Amino acid sequence: MNTELFDQLAEYARMAYGYEGEITRDTLLSDMGTKSMEMIALTSTIENELDAEVTIHEIMTMKTFGELVDRVAEEVEE
Repeated sequence: MNTELFDQLAEYARMAYGYEGEITRDTLLSDMGTKSMEMIALTSTIENELDAEVTIHEIMTMKTFGELVDRVAEEVEE
């Protein structure tokens, strides 16, 4: 696992969701927040900072933070 990418995404998620808990690969995205504005903030930050496109629809189908990290890693590696 790319620790640097994980840490970046965790920070983006904390900012977007206002989440203060510990974030691990197993953290449920639903525990962090489900508001569309939070998801828009997260996807926008990912796109702007990492030049990786992950849609809100994709995030809504994901269960864990680890799934998000894996999906962004695919985009970054391309």
